[in-house]
Amino acid sequence: MIGKERLDLQAVAVLLVLVGVLAYTTFEWGGVVRTGRYEYLLVLGLVAVAWSLARRKDQAPLPDRALRWTAALLPAYALLQVVPLPVAVLRVLSPARAQMVDALGPIGAKVGFASLSVVPAGTFQYFLLVSGYLVVFLLARGLMSSFGDRPWVVTWPLIAIAALEAGLGLWQYFGGTGEQARWGTYANHNHYAGFLEMALPFAVMYPLAVLRRASSRLQSPLAPTRAACGVWALAGLMFAGVVYSFSRMGFIATLSSLLVMGILALGIRQLSWVTVSRRRKWVTTGFFAGLVLVSFVFLPPDRLVQRFAELVSSDELTAGARTHLWAETIPLIRAYPLFGCGLGGYETAFSKFKVSGVLETDDFAHNDYLQLLAELGLVGFLIVAGLAFFVVRMAVRGAVRSSDPEARYFAVACTGALAAILLHSLADFNLYIPANAMLLAWIAGMTAGNRLQVSRIGAWELGHRKVFTREAAEVGSRH
Repeated sequence: MIGKERLDLQAVAVLLVLVGVLAYTTFEWGGVVRTGRYEYLLVLGLVAVAWSLARRKDQAPLPDRALRWTAALLPAYALLQVVPLPVAVLRVLSPARAQMVDALGPIGAKVGFASLSVVPAGTFQYFLLVSGYLVVFLLARGLMSSFGDRPWVVTWPLIAIAALEAGLGLWQYFGGTGEQARWGTYANHNHYAGFLEMALPFAVMYPLAVLRRASSRLQSPLAPTRAACGVWALAGLMFAGVVYSFSRMGFIATLSSLLVMGILALGIRQLSWVTVSRRRKWVTTGFFAGLVLVSFVFLPPDRLVQRFAELVSSDELTAGARTHLWAETIPLIRAYPLFGCGLGGYETAFSKFKVSGVLETDDFAHNDYLQLLAELGLVGFLIVAGLAFFVVRMAVRGAVRSSDPEARYFAVACTGALAAILLHSLADFNLYIPANAMLLAWIAGMTAGNRLQVSRIGAWELGHRKVFTREAAEVGSRH
């Protein structure tokens, strides 16, 4: 009992530190400024060391081998891009990078070694950030195991921070002139919406878990109902924040996330004692799709409708538009196909391939997938894609196959959050915003931790089923 109390105190302490780091990063312009960056990365590193030293065997085991290696390879790969290599080797691995080095010859600068990255110092900073995200992932996963039957505790800070951001953003809009320079503590409305859309699914699903828990324990429904309504009010606040951020992709990603959650929660439920007919699945799926379509038509305010209308106007497709930016990124990807131009090196490498708006500087491709492919190359992109695949698969499997409603609701929320950011990343660079990337790492860690809970519950049910079968056989043999 004493060990359990100590474990709880350790988990609470780690959770508080993680909350402090995420809150500081979020409220400091989403972490895009470097103020305090090295300090909170140092804090994360110290907490990770302390957690690993105090880790007990009955806590969360190491992740699966595939997930473990994929997660560890990402920061290692970023560090590889910084390591100086002989120019002869560089000509084989990255001819375009070797050509940049050879261009220094006419001015008398003879270089014998160079890195794969065109900006080694910038890539090393991203290596530190990626290492921090990996620490957040592992700590969030461990916290899920430590809190055991109270997994939603790990989501409370996310809901609270997102609700504060949403409230601040709405106050800035309705309390001002409507032309605010900031959205919450963010300078960009798309990144502000990206943070809210990832936290919203947990505020939607947590009340359902609370109400079901209260009904299963036959307790007074008044207090749980109040709690559920309070959290749903925060969910409404977050949704309003997304709507009035006037982020087109944020709005689409949020509605798509709610659609995915609705289908998973009601449309394809397959518990051990319930088999949903195919007709009911299609009816439910159609209902939620229709609901999302109606929401898309009637919920957006006039200003957001005007922004959607700009997509088909001629002005939106002029030089400098995102479509041109994406098209001009393709030659950059072809120039650095295998190992990329270096994480964080897009701005430097892209200037050679930029055709439209040559007087403008583009430091991001406004598409996370294209930018990751350009900066990491095919090898690094496959590492990121593999990590994303393993995490999404765990979330979907938990939402579909889990026989425990609590774990299943949690998995549905994780799936909704992941679906939102994966869709939003098609038209923005949320993964390059430290606060949003840290939140995504937190959610991925909770997804992996929730899978452990599902596995333990499944093993427990299987063991009891075997005991029940054996006892029934013994009783039958006696009679």
